[in-house]
Amino acid sequence: MFELKEEISNYGVSISDDEWNHLSSLIQKKSARKREIIFQQTEPCNHVIYILKGITASIYHYDGKEVITRFFQKGNFSSNIVSAEEKRIASDSLIAITNLEYILIPFDTFIDFYLHSNSIGLFIRKKLIENSIENKKFTTIKTIHETEIRYQFLEEHYPSLIKETPSKYIAKFLGLTSEGFSRFLSNRVKC
Repeated sequence: MFELKEEISNYGVSISDDEWNHLSSLIQKKSARKREIIFQQTEPCNHVIYILKGITASIYHYDGKEVITRFFQKGNFSSNIVSAEEKRIASDSLIAITNLEYILIPFDTFIDFYLHSNSIGLFIRKKLIENSIENKKFTTIKTIHETEIRYQFLEEHYPSLIKETPSKYIAKFLGLTSEGFSRFLSNRVKC
């Protein structure tokens, strides 16, 4: 859990030992293997995760296909907030794309610190602003139908994600089959 404490400190937030000990007693450090489901689409989401290492993807099924709406990586909070807040079945699943290390935070604990803490809560609020900006970028790029522009977005903003993510998941994000993605890349090289 040292990684989370260090990350909070890197955001210029000082945290008392009492508050850290309280938070530490409520959260868990966990790991997941590649392709492991973190949150299931068919179950209510009761937690938020903070990614320490690795990449996850938000996935839902539509018309018999797996659709990736967003990737999350080190330093991101991830959850299905609507499901957690409304105590309803989640609209998507969160899966580990690579081996993953993360902090599991009960949703109620997350909200309590968000609303009432001037240290951990400040860190959460700062990170959620970053997450909101990233979400908007991903939402905007998903509305563009040109594969080249979508891929350029990943190249420009998330080059490490391209390097570390298996190509089949990049293909799903772009709305392509693995074969279509391979053709797209080979045609790009020829141009």
